Amino acid sequence: MKGPQKERWLELTEQAASEQDPEKFMLLIKEINDLLEAKEHALRARRAIQSESDRSTQN
Repeated sequence: MKGPQKERWLELTEQAASEQDPEKFMLLIKEINDLLEAKEHALRARRAIQSESDRSTQN
């Protein structure tokens, strides 16, 4: 992924890979974790909605 399609968490991983300051590194890791947790939550919600929709269509 390049340009505007690149996700923020991927950009942060690149920054974290070269970060020398331990405190800045930990802040980057926390932000990456928060973003990935939010993404996981959104994906789970989308799957639940899709699953519910699929059940409704089958009946």
